[in-house]
Amino acid sequence: MEIRFLGGAREVGRSAILVKSRGGARILLDYGVKVDPEDEIHFPMHVSPKDLDAVVLTHAHLDHSGAIPMLFVSASPRLIATEATYRQSEYLLNDMIKLNGDRLFFGELEVRKALGKGERVNFNETVRVKDVEIELIDAGHIPGSAQVILNSDKTLLYTGDFTTVKTRLMDGADVPSGGFDVVITESTYAREDHQPRRELERALVDQLRETVESGGTALVPAFSVSRSQEVAMILRALNFPHDVYMDGMAKELTNLYLELEEFVDGIDLLGQAVKRVRYVRGRRMRERLSSEAAVVISPAGMLQGGPAVYYARAVAEREDSSITFVSFQVPGTPGEAVLSRRVLEADGESITVRSKVSQFRLSGHAGRKELHDYLRRTAEGARVFAVHGEPESCAELARWARE
Repeated sequence: MEIRFLGGAREVGRSAILVKSRGGARILLDYGVKVDPEDEIHFPMHVSPKDLDAVVLTHAHLDHSGAIPMLFVSASPRLIATEATYRQSEYLLNDMIKLNGDRLFFGELEVRKALGKGERVNFNETVRVKDVEIELIDAGHIPGSAQVILNSDKTLLYTGDFTTVKTRLMDGADVPSGGFDVVITESTYAREDHQPRRELERALVDQLRETVESGGTALVPAFSVSRSQEVAMILRALNFPHDVYMDGMAKELTNLYLELEEFVDGIDLLGQAVKRVRYVRGRRMRERLSSEAAVVISPAGMLQGGPAVYYARAVAEREDSSITFVSFQVPGTPGEAVLSRRVLEADGESITVRSKVSQFRLSGHAGRKELHDYLRRTAEGARVFAVHGEPESCAELARWARE
């Protein structure tokens, strides 16, 4: 078995791994992009789509899926993923085209071609590509996210993005038994442990309650995929008594998750949360909400676009209001500038932020402890490759695995 890393090595972004079996099967695991803080798009190394026997997509996030349509410009390789991954990818890929179409090598036609012809595979189902058996198992990262097992002359486990921590939305990853020759694992948070989830949830709700009860607007910039829904579910689970609104593409993804109930472990709670959440419809409603005592959940999670930027401008100079981040803020992004320097960069302006600013990192990735526990159970005797992390994180997890 030969393994070639085309991206995602010692970096977060443009995940792409080419595996060639002894029998000649060429299987591509993910093909993503990396968007830097200046909004430049970086692609993985080239691979000829006509030479591929299959492409396996672990999940919909663009750092794993964003370059997939490139493979369908002049070819039609076999694409394998879960139904939930296809449905979410349609939203994310088309949104990327809408924002960056002039800088891409593909358009909506290639997205339709890729997703329309893709092969839908269930968790724990085995499909065959030449001499390789492929199995997808639940990764617990977002609905439909998968780990990949390749079984041929050698056995390989690729985690994709995963977490074993139970959240309101997901129950956490399935952990396969060992016996693998190769384990390729993400290492995003290999250098830090996550705060216990229930502690984070309580602190988050207390912060939002304090803002609303003082008459302020509590903005929660959040990713459309998974994170916005989780915040709404936390508020419902902890009986948050005040108005909650949701804006942007998060609304469409929430409705999609209600359809994809077999992939959402917390589907009952999500249904309850949706009944308490009001969707923002139209400019006038958005303007009114900018000064209302309520919680507003809106993408983008790092203030790089979306309605959250509008709300951030509206609340930035209000001391009774708050901007509450629920994810890591990449250095160089507008969200990181608000968090570290209390400056909002928007539409060419630099606005001093006087509202309360806080962060509660509801991560969908395994932390250091979870990574170590997972590898103890899956990687004994295996050759371990640490990817999808900053250089220091990859190196530290690889060093731990060797020892």
